[in-house]
Amino acid sequence: MVPMHPGIQYHFARCGLPTYLLGHWDQFKYWRPKPANIINLRKRYSPRHLDYGVDQYMRLVNRLRRHSDEIGAVWMHFPWQLRLFWSDTTVPKIYFVAKEDELSVETWSALLDRSDVTLVSYYRRTTEWAAARFGVELPEIQLGIDPDEYAGWTGRAPVILTVIHSWAMRGWNYDTYRQATDALPTLHVDHLDPAKPKVDYQQLIDLFKTSRVYLHDGEREYTIVLIEALMAGMPIVSFALPGIEDYVVHGSNGFVCRSADEVRDYCRLLLDDHDLAARLGAESRRLALARHHEGRWRTDWSSLIRSVVG
Repeated sequence: MVPMHPGIQYHFARCGLPTYLLGHWDQFKYWRPKPANIINLRKRYSPRHLDYGVDQYMRLVNRLRRHSDEIGAVWMHFPWQLRLFWSDTTVPKIYFVAKEDELSVETWSALLDRSDVTLVSYYRRTTEWAAARFGVELPEIQLGIDPDEYAGWTGRAPVILTVIHSWAMRGWNYDTYRQATDALPTLHVDHLDPAKPKVDYQQLIDLFKTSRVYLHDGEREYTIVLIEALMAGMPIVSFALPGIEDYVVHGSNGFVCRSADEVRDYCRLLLDDHDLAARLGAESRRLALARHHEGRWRTDWSSLIRSVVG
């Protein structure tokens, strides 16, 4: 297992398998708590680890191989991680691909031709693209989280919550968000912005439970934090992202917006009407329980891993 998006890494680790981490979990201490089954390959965390390249990670891979003969599979998430194991055909590899365009068509073809690589995705748009482009049916394992951790929404704080890291730099809808929420009560959590206070995992869960409305934006149809907001029972106001209708049904568990004025109007509506927010939030929770339960996530991954490692 190699460093990847900390939220996905955390939830994968909760499948319970002994998991070696090429680094130290303290890199993610503000993102997610360390699961007991994670085994750090570095004794401690240093900020300089953030500057590691393939060569440094390869040294950790070689160290792991010298000290363990029980590596059942390698699990990867970012394209650069493929370089660590590209020439190794002896260990089964799982690549949890996000966007179809993060890999070149040539790389897709090469990976699909390899018997030691299993491609999996958590985005329906990606699996549909792969089926149309290559005629393959990739396993699709959408994210799952623990419903008990997120139960108990109150919405007592009339505030608009967003959780997006490096939002201002990513060129999504940040400027529209600022325009839409000007003078409205907002809280934006961003662990990669040194100007913003750090929020630990339990504090973040508490924010999901107490904030009145979640404003969703992103590169794709859903993110981990959207699933967390749904599981917490929050009403969602979302920008009109491709595929968002599978997660935010306009008028049912929130509102999908195409302009700053729409975002502003629907956020104000929910800030002013707690009963409406509660009704929409209850539908969010119902949707999340049906589709994003951690029990289903663990079952799907356990079944896939058994099929990969035999």
